[in-house]
Amino acid sequence: MSINLLDLVKDQVTGQLAKQASSFLGESESSVTTALGSIMPALLGSAVQKSATPTGAQSIFDIINNLDLGSLGDIGGLFGGGASKVNGVLNSGGGIVDMLLGNKSAGVIDLISGLSGMKSGSTSSLLKLAAPFLMSVIGNQIKGKGLSGLTDLLSGQKGFINAMLPAGLGSLLNFGDSGSSPKSSSNNNTSNSSGNGNNWMKWLLPVLLGAAVLYWLGTKGCGNKAVEATEDVTSAIESTAQQAVDATGTAMDSMGAAVKNLFKYKLSSGFELLGASGDGIESDIISFIEDNSKVVDKTTWFDFDRLLFDTGKATLLPSSKEQLTNVAEILKAYPKVKLNIGGYTDNTGDAKANQRLSTDRAFNVMNELIALGIDKSRLKAEGYGDKFPIGDNNTEEGRQQNRRISVRVTEK
Repeated sequence: MSINLLDLVKDQVTGQLAKQASSFLGESESSVTTALGSIMPALLGSAVQKSATPTGAQSIFDIINNLDLGSLGDIGGLFGGGASKVNGVLNSGGGIVDMLLGNKSAGVIDLISGLSGMKSGSTSSLLKLAAPFLMSVIGNQIKGKGLSGLTDLLSGQKGFINAMLPAGLGSLLNFGDSGSSPKSSSNNNTSNSSGNGNNWMKWLLPVLLGAAVLYWLGTKGCGNKAVEATEDVTSAIESTAQQAVDATGTAMDSMGAAVKNLFKYKLSSGFELLGASGDGIESDIISFIEDNSKVVDKTTWFDFDRLLFDTGKATLLPSSKEQLTNVAEILKAYPKVKLNIGGYTDNTGDAKANQRLSTDRAFNVMNELIALGIDKSRLKAEGYGDKFPIGDNNTEEGRQQNRRISVRVTEK
């Protein structure tokens, strides 16, 4: 059985480091402890990813070999040795963090600061302090075992990391493919679309098939037998074709009505919104913002109706971009507005996995809005798992309603 490095870090590092670092950073010990509970699995997970390539594994191995493992084993003495010793650890840790996290460092710092309540500058320093101590724990476990000992040790950490990694960090660091995706078959895609709009195709396909048969008979057949066969096929096709025409006409009528009822709104920026009429999130948000009689509260939520995710994952599908762009443009046009983004699932499957999935999806929606130009200070993301259902979990329709991403206006 693999050694759980996170347990070792908790026993050997976290408590002592939290006590010493809290005084150094000017943060509460509880906040530092909370932050370290996110930092350690994030750094270890990144090390596991890095070690998957020979070059990456060698980089980690070289860093460990250059560390003074003895001094890192005495956390109290190190902090008691004056600012120069602590700065030495910070400098060493900065290089490790850059190597492991790269351009994701800022996102990790923001997320952990939000979880712990620490200032971003303190979180940044704590990341740099924690990295060498994590590497020292790894180094002590692979003494005399060489590079293969490192890769063997890290390859067995995925399950431990997944169990400890806070929601939101997994998707930010692209840990989704390392086995952390919740296995909940029902909590797949978030969408209010029924998917029945193309049912008329089932009528059209027999018509096309029949046409192909007619063509073959007309070109390959000869004499009266071919004509008789053609007449039989023609009779069958005429009946199916009429059904197809009727079904297609109904579908086109529905499509025309939907197009006519599209919500259209031109924002002050000149951007023109297109969304569902009446109950679409675009019209709901704008109506709430512009109606002075509607006050901000904790119970008024608006559901996205055109978001889709990869099955069982938090990865947004490209088709979601249109509605996310609409919401981003609304926020740009109303710069005082702030949103809380909530992720929800049905109650099928493991509750903890559903909680993580809902949180990861909410954070991914928030990150997408940030990428579209919305300042992070205006957004907050939370996952609620199977809490607060709006539909009956005993029915498929109800479970679909419960699998959703919603927003609440917190300032306007």
